[in-house]
Amino acid sequence: MELGILKPEAEYTANGLKVKRYYLTEHNVNQISLPQLMSGYPVGVTIHNTDDINEAPNTTDPEQYTRATLNVDKYGASRMGSVRVHFYVDDDEAWQNLPLTYQSWHCGQRGKAETAKASVGNAQTISIECIMKSVNDAKAEDNCARLAAYLLDKYGLSIDRLFTHNYWCNVRSGRTGTVDELNMLYDNYKGCPIFIRPHWMDFKKKVMGYMESKQVQYYVVKQYGAYSDKSNAERILKALQASDPEGYYKIMKAVK
Repeated sequence: MELGILKPEAEYTANGLKVKRYYLTEHNVNQISLPQLMSGYPVGVTIHNTDDINEAPNTTDPEQYTRATLNVDKYGASRMGSVRVHFYVDDDEAWQNLPLTYQSWHCGQRGKAETAKASVGNAQTISIECIMKSVNDAKAEDNCARLAAYLLDKYGLSIDRLFTHNYWCNVRSGRTGTVDELNMLYDNYKGCPIFIRPHWMDFKKKVMGYMESKQVQYYVVKQYGAYSDKSNAERILKALQASDPEGYYKIMKAVK
């Protein structure tokens, strides 16, 4: 089935950025392959760059990438190949393709099997594709920074949990160094994000600025249940995460 222009199921704002939610998991009419649930909570955010797309006119690039993922070729495979990401963002808006409780496919490298450490990129980081034509696409980069800051804040993650695609390629190749050294070190593959990586520390400062400017938020916490057997608590946790993908749930240990 060829999908026309998509209508988001919901919208929200992330640090002033308009985000439109359209889950592949709920609109998979062509039965494309999708990632599985994430084991635990995200441990970081991974940044990519990609170019404009021309799936169809009269709409934004994030919508077109979302549609290209759901539309299939003559063999029944997604037009985006095996790529599945959480967010696409450009100079106008962002589209969320996957619940944040799901893994995403974005850190592969020429079919190489992932090492244990490199697999964390796909399995436990939130992926953002920033759509830019050149290093001069400042608004798209700024929107990407807003979104990254929002996600780091959402999960209580520090700025050092911000990665480049390049980082995971370097880990896979056995290179060592600090997070930012591996974020910036050319990986002899593609150097993604190609436009952001050359000034990575400036981008990181921009993300930090949006994190620091975020107002204090107050959360209402409700106890769902108490269990003497941890496996029962884990079972309920998984059910809650499945029913409310954007909710924040965790198991807390109480000692009487």
